[in-house]
Amino acid sequence: MEHDEWQKRIRRVSGILVLVGMVAGCTPSAPPVRPAGAGPASAPVSFYFVQMSDTHWGARDGLAMTRSAVGMINALPVKIEFVTITGDIISDSSRKADVMAEGLAVMKGLKVPVYYVPGNHDLVKGDVAETSVRFEKNLGPLNRAVDVKGVLCLFVCTEMEEGQARHPAEVEREWIDNTLRGNRTSVLLFMHRPPLYNLVNGSDGVVSWEDEYDARWKSFFDRHPEIKAVFAGHFHRDVMGWIGDVPVYVAPAMARFWDRQPSFRLYRYQNGRLNYWTLYPERSAIRSQAVPP
Repeated sequence: MEHDEWQKRIRRVSGILVLVGMVAGCTPSAPPVRPAGAGPASAPVSFYFVQMSDTHWGARDGLAMTRSAVGMINALPVKIEFVTITGDIISDSSRKADVMAEGLAVMKGLKVPVYYVPGNHDLVKGDVAETSVRFEKNLGPLNRAVDVKGVLCLFVCTEMEEGQARHPAEVEREWIDNTLRGNRTSVLLFMHRPPLYNLVNGSDGVVSWEDEYDARWKSFFDRHPEIKAVFAGHFHRDVMGWIGDVPVYVAPAMARFWDRQPSFRLYRYQNGRLNYWTLYPERSAIRSQAVPP
């Protein structure tokens, strides 16, 4: 009798579990959560792009190194979606039409779109208004948003008119805020001055960001978890830093200053993560190399 009673209890429990399973199967479930901009699981987002910075056309060998870099980029064994120059494209020479024309002629050799970010030597202090007009005429808008395979790339101006009532960073963040309103994709942020203190040369901290300013950027990034990374220049050296959980990639200069070797970077974006390779335009040629698919 005890055995029969046990079997009855098992059948009752099994029936209840089957009923629960049927009800659960009829209840709509929440869709699986994926990282912003990751796309369908069967189609991950992956692409390559190039960052140059501080080319300083019109000074030293900046233009010659840019010309070499263009040849190397065109010879890369992977498809590049775009090239960006993150500021100080020209060296206080925005009024020199011949310098601008020669630089643009070199950049026209690229087979992909080029997006320019203004730097402190492009929008010249004391004459930001006029040099801004020249920049927009020759190189494009001061702020720009571009969709690349579902990833939103923001190219942001960090150089503003002197004597503003607000800190220039507040103007930048306001533009980013407005641009990201309703955005549901991953974001890459390109600027000239990195939101980091330059430890090696403390004077750069004065013309870049203060500690309090870093804290405000962290608060801003916390409100925008879709921002996956920041790319900048200005320091003329390799720097890797963090603002909260957001990595800040600072590229070295293309122009030769302080005996530093000119270089630029090839990045691979893949589902919110980034790898990069450093390339040196002083090489006379680039060999074919195996690159991850």
